[in-house]
Amino acid sequence: MKKKFLILPLIALMSLSACGQTSDTSRTESSTTKTSSNEDTSSVEESKNTTGLPDLPTDLKDQLVIHYHRDDNEYSSWALWLWPEGGAGSEYVANYGDSVGACFVYPLSTFNNASKIGIIVKSKGSWDAKDVNGDRFIDLNQFAADKSGNVNVYVYSGVSELYDHEPESMFAIQTALFLSFTKVDVLCFSGNAKSYKLFANGQQIKSGSFDTPKHEFQVDLDEKADLSIIYTVEVTSAKDEVATGSISIQKLYDNAEFDSLYNYDGELGAIYSSTSTTFKVWSPLSTQIKLRIYDSGTPTSVNTLKGNDAHQDYDMVKGEKGVFSTLVDGDLAGKYYTYIVTNAYYKEKEVVDPYAKGCGINGLRGMIVDFSKTNPEGWDSFDKAKTIDRKALTVYETHIVDVTSSTTWNGKSENAKKFLGLCETGTTYSKDGKSVKTGFDHIKELGVNAVQLQPIFDQANDEVTPSFNWGYNPLNYNCLEGSYSSDAYDGYARIKEFKKVVLDYQNAGINVIMDVVYNHVNSVQGQNFDVLVPYYYFRYSGSELSNGSGCGNETASDHYMFSKFMKDSAAFWLKEYKLGGFRFDLMGLHDLDTMNSLVSNLKEINDGVVVYGEPWTGGSTPLSDAESAKQSNSNKYQGYGQFNDQMRDALIMSGMKGDDEAGFVTNKTSAITSSSILGSIRNGVVGSTYNATNDPDKTLNYASCHDNYTLFDRFTAFDKANAKKDGHVDFTMEEKEKMNILANAMVFTSQGTSFMLAGEEFLRSKGSDLSIAKNSYNASYKVNELDYSLLIEHEEMMPIYQKLINLKQTFAGLHLAKQEASRIAVSASAIGNQYSYSFEDENYTYKFVHNNGYGEFDSVDLEGYTLYLDTLSQDKTLSASTPMSAYETVIAYKAK
Repeated sequence: MKKKFLILPLIALMSLSACGQTSDTSRTESSTTKTSSNEDTSSVEESKNTTGLPDLPTDLKDQLVIHYHRDDNEYSSWALWLWPEGGAGSEYVANYGDSVGACFVYPLSTFNNASKIGIIVKSKGSWDAKDVNGDRFIDLNQFAADKSGNVNVYVYSGVSELYDHEPESMFAIQTALFLSFTKVDVLCFSGNAKSYKLFANGQQIKSGSFDTPKHEFQVDLDEKADLSIIYTVEVTSAKDEVATGSISIQKLYDNAEFDSLYNYDGELGAIYSSTSTTFKVWSPLSTQIKLRIYDSGTPTSVNTLKGNDAHQDYDMVKGEKGVFSTLVDGDLAGKYYTYIVTNAYYKEKEVVDPYAKGCGINGLRGMIVDFSKTNPEGWDSFDKAKTIDRKALTVYETHIVDVTSSTTWNGKSENAKKFLGLCETGTTYSKDGKSVKTGFDHIKELGVNAVQLQPIFDQANDEVTPSFNWGYNPLNYNCLEGSYSSDAYDGYARIKEFKKVVLDYQNAGINVIMDVVYNHVNSVQGQNFDVLVPYYYFRYSGSELSNGSGCGNETASDHYMFSKFMKDSAAFWLKEYKLGGFRFDLMGLHDLDTMNSLVSNLKEINDGVVVYGEPWTGGSTPLSDAESAKQSNSNKYQGYGQFNDQMRDALIMSGMKGDDEAGFVTNKTSAITSSSILGSIRNGVVGSTYNATNDPDKTLNYASCHDNYTLFDRFTAFDKANAKKDGHVDFTMEEKEKMNILANAMVFTSQGTSFMLAGEEFLRSKGSDLSIAKNSYNASYKVNELDYSLLIEHEEMMPIYQKLINLKQTFAGLHLAKQEASRIAVSASAIGNQYSYSFEDENYTYKFVHNNGYGEFDSVDLEGYTLYLDTLSQDKTLSASTPMSAYETVIAYKAK
């Protein structure tokens, strides 16, 4: 009797900070269906256990029981990494065995009663291997407990699906893929194939059988594969079990023949002129694409009064390299357009052009833009952002709405949370007879020369009734986010208003740096890239979307046409909006060739452009270490730099460190002997990332950013985590002020680019709920606002920050080249509580001394020096034996 059984690995999904929604699903229509049953572990009959582990007990209660099966029955080198959603993870080893395989049995209470528990099958004691790439979650709303309170989960090696029961059969097609245009490879799971059939669009084109059943086999096609149709395979096992599945075309995208046939170097998008517009879109798998032009950017489904769905369709012609194109006569400026796409995977699917440079409401329609109509008065007064030595750059990171969302901002209500609020002048806050500048005027008064804006491109947000989001949920890369404009329904408004921001900041001597997120999209299924060329623009691990971003997917910069898109997109933003630079999110997911080429192209537009990025990933990726623009390859960066998280962690132990861990700044109870802390600070000071590069032009030092805590909240979290430890005494408010200043004093007196989070200059906090404060990506406007009343409450901090920023920008001794910086000696005291060093230029020598809060401090020889800054505001007399105090930074200078 034949048994029909199908298992296709499903895409494991994950939703983490800053990623927005992820709701990707496999395009494959068939998949294994879970049953709702969950057998009672307390009454399991004794069964054959061949693992060498003790038999699974029959009297379990309130346990998580994970049954893990491997065909090789080798369990000694494998473990599980488990974590409650949003919490920390730990490694768990198998403690029992049953007929399925190894069993991991742990109390459900271990996981803080979370509704979801993350799971990774990994090599024991290391991360050298994972059974299935990508993180998965056990949803306890789906995996119901049995009558004894136990939750059973069945995990099979090589299969992404998690089961709440033991399946009747596990024979399946693990992978089926084209190795070339004429060769297919099929790998079976839990069994061997005795025969196969190949189908093209449901019609059998080939069949065969094997004298000896095979676990893996290859089939040669009689003619080249046609990418416009779907190929499937049916396999029958030696036990007459039948499994079917689609044959993946993903590896064809890595094939030189595909590149030769379809890589396209020309211009794409809506190419506008006042007499006609040419539309060009790359979609080599599609059989038909229609251009649809609307008078309105608003569908009636969004707004019945403002919306208009009337449209006109135009046939597009498929031409060279798989590019569809058409020309429409007349001046189309201000009209909106989409593409209606048909291929083997999507039928008449309406999408926005990935190259669209303007959008209507919610990014649902692209806009045809005449950019000559978007320039504010004075826009032509400068060709490009001013060039600033990246070692003199002082970057202030903020979100568009943070600057104006507080009631303490006191600007025009219609500009709050908008582009125009970011450049509104004349705003102040007053209290107890004191008045401070807010918003744009505050930023100018602080004195920074660059502002880095969290994502401003079009996001997968509701622009009609917006709620707070950091913006790391990309929708349309070349459009501006409409919720920041005065009229989200008007595609021109957002463009004009953002250009005014850039112009006003440029006139104030401040370059605007754009945070770009090319590494993932909000959701793959139905997304414009994926509709136009299914499976091409994203990386996969087997049949799963790879999740190197931690947001459910990662883009494939190593594929020619997405690499081209990144280069084209960044060049468009730089040229049209005259930006000062770019910050690349999760730059480690991009390949070095793309990043090096992209930056080279940007420098042809503005040779002073500044580019830097996060030199890491958010998870494992198929991109090889050798190819990745990760931190360890930063010596191969050409013209761009990286965040130095090692300096940050040495100062405050942020990022992935535990809240209870002390860095240099937060340590007030013991000597620092850690070579990691001491070495990372020394290297950060001279503009080096110790295991990667010693070039200040490639290093960006910082103590805090939008990710993780503000400095105030980091200190609070440290106190809370250490509250029950012997000898721990909470930091006072005065200490928190001093520690904040100390951390950034070290940042601003180091080589390389200096970076700070907005609001640190007045001890910004995101509230008492530390779980929200640590990851406020979708928290309220209130949580993320800049509260300018703190400028009065902590009024002594702002002048110190101003002096630090001014010195960093003007003192040439802080702008040393690689060779000069590498010769600088940085001294640490014997107990690691004090750092001192000197930098010089042609005219002056500056000496810098930084002390933390522990112990007694060495006196410092400052004979002949003049005091520039004492962060404790003491009337200090400089001498050959100048005394030092806790949390004090002293900067002094003398003429050469």
